[in-house]
Amino acid sequence: MPFFFFFIFFSLNSTIVSTCLPRIGSDFQEFTIASWVATAYIITFDAFQPLFSKFSDIFGRKWTLVTSICIFLLGSLLCGVATSMIMLIICRAVAGIGSAGIFSGVFVIISEMVPLEKRGSYQGLINSVFALASVFGPLIGGSFTDHLTWRWSFYINLPIGGVALLLLILFLDMPIPKTSFTDKLKRIDYFGTFLILAAAVLFLLALNFGGEIFPWKSAAVITPLVLTFVLIAVFVFVEAKFAREPLLPPRLFKNRSVVATLLVNWWFGVNFYALIYYLPVYFQVVKADSAMWSGIRLIPMQMVICVGSTTAGFMITKTGSYRPLIWAGTSLLTLHVGLVSLFNVSTDFSEIYGLTVIGGLGMGCLFSSTIISLQAAVEPKDISVVTGLGNFARLLGAAVGIAIASSILNSGLAQNLPKAIPAEYVESVIQSSLFVHDGLPKQYQAAALQAYADSLRMIWYIMVPLTAMGVVSSAFVKHYNLRRPGQKKEKPTDNTDTKKNKEDDPVDEVVVDHTHPEENVEASAKTQVLETSVNQHTKSVSP
Repeated sequence: MPFFFFFIFFSLNSTIVSTCLPRIGSDFQEFTIASWVATAYIITFDAFQPLFSKFSDIFGRKWTLVTSICIFLLGSLLCGVATSMIMLIICRAVAGIGSAGIFSGVFVIISEMVPLEKRGSYQGLINSVFALASVFGPLIGGSFTDHLTWRWSFYINLPIGGVALLLLILFLDMPIPKTSFTDKLKRIDYFGTFLILAAAVLFLLALNFGGEIFPWKSAAVITPLVLTFVLIAVFVFVEAKFAREPLLPPRLFKNRSVVATLLVNWWFGVNFYALIYYLPVYFQVVKADSAMWSGIRLIPMQMVICVGSTTAGFMITKTGSYRPLIWAGTSLLTLHVGLVSLFNVSTDFSEIYGLTVIGGLGMGCLFSSTIISLQAAVEPKDISVVTGLGNFARLLGAAVGIAIASSILNSGLAQNLPKAIPAEYVESVIQSSLFVHDGLPKQYQAAALQAYADSLRMIWYIMVPLTAMGVVSSAFVKHYNLRRPGQKKEKPTDNTDTKKNKEDDPVDEVVVDHTHPEENVEASAKTQVLETSVNQHTKSVSP
């Protein structure tokens, strides 16, 4: 199945660069801006999520995905041959645009090819591929950097992506909208696209500037934040009043279940990425692990995410219920974050691995259940848009979570280190966490490590109530019948039935009432009665 190839090279690319950044910065002698190789990718990847979902409605699923892969491969090739840090950052932004189309496109195509009641198992498998590839990305990137060159971290995408592209073109057969290319271009909401892109980019830039490059109170941070909210207000007004075909239809935000699930995704992103980014910091600084080992220590959690996601997907397919998994996922994640706040200098690794099982199960449940919750709550015409919106919410939450965690850690270190070590060493420890082991006199190391552990715990103290907001949001998620009323369980075997024109079948015209999900069961019963009546009538008039 080509989708697994898409997710393998997409997932590898998302994490493979993390272990290459020190060498990249050294080669270009631009270490101070090396982090923007990752930041530029994240910004465009997040900002373009809703756009590609809408483009797939306009231009067709297959060719939107083909275009996305081509953009991604072009960006990867240019990254590999980059001659300066600025060129590399720009090319990573290009690759991020392509990745946005791949990520949203795969989920949208699955939603179109697989019935809703069977979709959970497929989503679970795809998420497992994502989690596994994310684990091995840093390991592969580190191996390339140590034994070949960091450029192969980008070249590796070309053969894998080429195979995926070939399989897609040869074997994926999906309908293409029958309008002219000019008519398709007219359907694009250009002004809305500009507004949402500008708002997302400004917001993400402000979060990346704040506390790292500029103080949070500086004009360089406050100005883009203010402009973000102004652009969002204009976007909402334009989409509601003037847009012929809105990029984000306002009707979606009138659906309580959609809004609740988006909030669950938001809080999930806030905490998931804070864990992924700052647990390795704990391992490297407090536990004195190498960069490679800090990645290896996350493998148990990622493996449990795979198991949890796959199991949750099959449970949704088997039971037709997704809300219990959302409730379980948010609760387990909250419990996990609370237990992580107990990590100290003396915490044993067996305890750490045991606690990651709790978090991994919660995350696995949420990866599979939230996307089904969103797709079940809307009409088929809105599935692509709401899928992209769900990814957008989670990734935007990730940016917020990382920014919050970074700010809390810096504040905690500024408060705790002066009490633990002489003043002349404080700034060096804050600027370079590894200075604790490499440059700080041994008599101060134990106190500095304790101060670092205390500062990291402050992150999780704040994250616990934020994660609990996901539990609260999940209470407002509604249940929808995953078997759409009017959808036939199997193709008819009677010759007369197979000759019927599909457009004339009244059963296929029954529509799900997404305003009152509790009525879906009644509607389904009426559908079965109607189908039985039609079949009996057909047989009675047959010769």
